[in-house]
Amino acid sequence: MSAATTHGRPAAETVERVPDAAALTAAGWDELTGPEDFFQSPRWLAVQERNSGTEMGFLLRRRAGRPVAALVTAWADDTVPWLLARPDAMLARAAGDGDPEALARLDDTAGGDPETLLPSLVCGGRHLGRTRPLTAADARPEDVEALVAEAERGAADRGAATVCFPHVDERDAGLVALLRSRGYRSHPSAHYAWLPVPPGGWEQFLAEMTPHRRRRVRLERRALAEAGIETRIERVTPELVPRLGELDCNLLRKYGNPASPEHSAALIGWIGEVMGDDVMVSVARKDGVPIGFGMVLRSRALGREEWFGHRAGFDYEAQGRLPLYYDVLYYRVLEAAAAQGVPVLHAGIGSVEAKLARGCHAAREHSFILRLERTPR
Repeated sequence: MSAATTHGRPAAETVERVPDAAALTAAGWDELTGPEDFFQSPRWLAVQERNSGTEMGFLLRRRAGRPVAALVTAWADDTVPWLLARPDAMLARAAGDGDPEALARLDDTAGGDPETLLPSLVCGGRHLGRTRPLTAADARPEDVEALVAEAERGAADRGAATVCFPHVDERDAGLVALLRSRGYRSHPSAHYAWLPVPPGGWEQFLAEMTPHRRRRVRLERRALAEAGIETRIERVTPELVPRLGELDCNLLRKYGNPASPEHSAALIGWIGEVMGDDVMVSVARKDGVPIGFGMVLRSRALGREEWFGHRAGFDYEAQGRLPLYYDVLYYRVLEAAAAQGVPVLHAGIGSVEAKLARGCHAAREHSFILRLERTPR
């Protein structure tokens, strides 16, 4: 395929393939990203490109030579480890939970076997939440449709079984309508949570809790203090990286993901190199040894700073029954965010009930899947 293709449209309207993440900024990709699009920023896509374990693609829609929309893609087969954005794993999990829509997709889209959804072209980014194309303020519905159509063509040419948008937010009504019009079928995949950081910081956060929850949080923090746990926000340093890799690997293995301490450490070190001051870790130490951490990524697009929780890890033996999870991933980060005037902390997917109980808002997300006609190549 040429770098710019028109497929019958006027030459001023094109879809081009950007060769790699390193070329995105020069192509004008940054013009399309806003504060909530951190995981589709060129810097972060450079991290994902190295860590994805597969081929990634970058489609850019131009009108009159100017970028108006963009779409990230990733090739997913049974070798890629990112199960939370792989259509077969998501459908199997949702169907196993008895979700009626997932059971219907298991029948009418997967033919009873989620593995038949692979290989798949995963679109809109493989990050966990807000799967969507990027768009300029003056983007038109046909701009996004041109990107989706190009992705589908490329997937069919390569012999994919499906095209998947894994975590489409129910608030993205235009994208939902477009995918349904093109024959995609869906099932719930997650809830995406975010916390408006109270300007009054930790004390306001506590005051807005129910009395029961407030009392419980104070007891949790007292238990950590009595156990000698010290938690603080730090930079990712070369000295810290090997231990963070061990803790990250522990969590991945706990939830059935293939992992090694060496691979985790290499990835965390690469994130530190690429992101610099825009990556922080909330580290809990016992007797000076890190036993838990949460990673926070900083978005500063369009002059607005927002923070994104990304990954975590724990020494489960050292942790025992200590309530480390929310202290490391939530409370300490919220305190730091409020102190720096950050208005939003993105908490991502998972544990939605617990996040709602701690002041988060949440939106339902769906996995949209299109079954492609398989033809001999």
